[in-house]
Amino acid sequence: MGAAWSTCWREQPRAEAFIALPSRLHNRYFLVRHGESQLELEQMILSDPSSKYDFNFSLTNRGREQMRNAAFEIERMGGSVSWIYTSNFQRAFQSALILREELGLLYSNFRTEFSGLLDPRKMGRLERSKVDNWKTIWEEDQVDLHSAPPPVLSSLQPSASTESVIDLYRRALEAFTRLEGSYYGQDIVLVSHQDTLSVFTAALYGTDLRQHHVDYPYELGQVKLVDLTKPPKNYEYDPRDLKGTYAPGDNATSYLGLR
Repeated sequence: MGAAWSTCWREQPRAEAFIALPSRLHNRYFLVRHGESQLELEQMILSDPSSKYDFNFSLTNRGREQMRNAAFEIERMGGSVSWIYTSNFQRAFQSALILREELGLLYSNFRTEFSGLLDPRKMGRLERSKVDNWKTIWEEDQVDLHSAPPPVLSSLQPSASTESVIDLYRRALEAFTRLEGSYYGQDIVLVSHQDTLSVFTAALYGTDLRQHHVDYPYELGQVKLVDLTKPPKNYEYDPRDLKGTYAPGDNATSYLGLR
């Protein structure tokens, strides 16, 4: 755990989650990790946006089969998918294309996310290092939400070359605020990467972000359904929202005030 880039964790206040979002989610989300690519065979970390279009890290045959299985799993879960949003890193983009074909969606319902919201977690100086380094990163996450991999000091903006859990949480807020503001009653697929998806899932459920990789691990090609469209447990509906209040929010932690 004793990595040089860690800082001390501070006790955080309890508050309602997602104060920037509607009082409850209106859509169901199928979160999908990309299939196996050449990157996994090489056991290497790749998060630099300059490498996102590198075809050397395309899906393997096994990865393509994983995505066909993921499409079947989405249908088995009762998904009636209206939209697919994907990271534009090759391993995710190719995975999403297979899902589109298998699920029978038109290209007009396929969106490539260019703003970086679905990108992999930026890993700084650990770029192109071995995946064994993830263990240290996750240990640091459990101590400090602001802990991030060491930055690339030669970069024009070193702080932009690396991301903490809090940075991924902010991405989650922006992504789901946009989606909830754009769609209602839709099944939406998001194709992304390991830590991005685990933090997104923890954020949606309002659970401890420090435990994101423990509570919500994503295997290659794995699908998780997040459905928070059902009535609240106490059935007390919010007059501002016909579908009721956001049930888990009262006991969730808000990280919005952290700097």
